[in-house]
Amino acid sequence: MIEPKHSDPHDPAAGDFAGEEQQPTSVISRRLHAFFSAQGWPRHKHSSQLAVILGLSRSGAFRKFQDGSFSSADLLALAQYFQVDVSTPLSNQPSQAPRESADAVTAQMQMGGRSLACMATLGTELGPHEHCELVATRDGSEWRVQAYAEAPATAPRHRVLHLSITPLQRPLPRIAILEDSADLAANLKEAFTRSGYHASTFASAADLSYEAAVAPFDAYVVDWWLGGQTAADALRAIRRAQPTAPLILTTGAIASGNAAEEEIARMALTLRIQVIEKPFRLALLISQVKQLLGESS
Repeated sequence: MIEPKHSDPHDPAAGDFAGEEQQPTSVISRRLHAFFSAQGWPRHKHSSQLAVILGLSRSGAFRKFQDGSFSSADLLALAQYFQVDVSTPLSNQPSQAPRESADAVTAQMQMGGRSLACMATLGTELGPHEHCELVATRDGSEWRVQAYAEAPATAPRHRVLHLSITPLQRPLPRIAILEDSADLAANLKEAFTRSGYHASTFASAADLSYEAAVAPFDAYVVDWWLGGQTAADALRAIRRAQPTAPLILTTGAIASGNAAEEEIARMALTLRIQVIEKPFRLALLISQVKQLLGESS
């Protein structure tokens, strides 16, 4: 068992964090509060301890407990910190132990808008007036695990007695950003990094071509107008080397008169390029990259 941490004289036991004593609606938050309490930490210390473990501000950690916005990376970091299986912090230690004959089934756990592969040991079907925090329902041939309140009311709901999650391990997709505006390039890199990508920025087509020849990127975001010339040659080179790589062209050149709409349309059709006009919203650009890479949101 982890030893309780020493008191932090600056930990906000009241004031802005007085609401931490209230019961959160998220199942994941309630389970993590129970797990933290089992480590010997009083309830009003949970946010500050979570902030230390995940490298967040205390207000950011408090918000995670409030809205249950824990990602699979957060849960993995907690498991590594406490040196336990990743499913342990989420276990409710049910009073009804799994039956000897009960077999774990493969399932998908719905969490924070994402679907995580898991193994679930299932109990009996819930009766009309029975409740279990996590339940499993059938979706065709697949089991889906989710909070009781989020499960389809019309489908039979089975008790989840035990849950084991194995987070997907994969390298971050590499995104190349060719943009001669330093400020915009920095904003793009920050946004893609926050969204789970390894982003690299380039101010010239020559630099990008050199890096891509050594280690091709998974997707490319290329500005059309670069220091007085177009990125046409760079786009053709990328497409020759990687016929199927997602390639997005950003441009404000049409509005500024530095490019003809017909020229860019012809390039987009010939090279199978997605075109986004500036100014654009970062979230929409990233969403388009996700779709082109075949990722779920």
